[in-house]
Amino acid sequence: MDQATSIPGSPTWWQARYAERDRRRPREGGLTLGRITAGALELADREGLEALTMRRLGEHLQVRHTSLYRHVASREELLIATVDHMLGEIRLPPLEEDWRAGLERGAREFRRVLAAHPALVPLLTAGQLLGPHALRAREHALAQLLAHGWTPRSAVHVYLTVTHFVIGAAVLDAGGAARTPDQRAAMADLFASLSPRTHPVVHRHAGLLNSPDPEAEFEFGLRTLLLGLSHLHAEEVPS
Repeated sequence: MDQATSIPGSPTWWQARYAERDRRRPREGGLTLGRITAGALELADREGLEALTMRRLGEHLQVRHTSLYRHVASREELLIATVDHMLGEIRLPPLEEDWRAGLERGAREFRRVLAAHPALVPLLTAGQLLGPHALRAREHALAQLLAHGWTPRSAVHVYLTVTHFVIGAAVLDAGGAARTPDQRAAMADLFASLSPRTHPVVHRHAGLLNSPDPEAEFEFGLRTLLLGLSHLHAEEVPS
């Protein structure tokens, strides 16, 4: 195995995993990757990412932790597989739905799943999402865009732009950028206390600068993004 293939989460690593999966026959009633990753997600939700070790997961699943290594060779591989398991919770919009409605529904659904599992959100930026559930969502979104007139190149850009917007918002929220009402009020007080001579605009709009909550910010950003994409689509597909 070359070095690139051995890097968990890399395209070559996933390619090798898919080939191995196609060759392997699951044991009747035995431990499966799905059961392992479902248990890992439960454990991370309940106790945090730091608690998600092979030994602790074995205890949670009531199996010998050494038996986990038949499916995941390391904790790093376990985390990658668990992230993809999480993405399997995304409910995909109907393919026949208008592309903009589909993107909007899909973005909100993606955000819903990430908000339900904040412990795993920081892992989204560790590498590309190339697991089976991630590819399922990618295939669906691109097919919907292509079916509604987007060129292949633009469809890829649209899909990645919206996906990265949702991930970026979730990462900021999970990292503490999301503020409670009390925290927003404290920030407004700070801005209001600044000298109007050095920060006249910030001082004047102290309350507005911290009025939107994370959901309001997300909805405004998504609407703005989709509006811009609608104009681009109109240019690509003249009526």
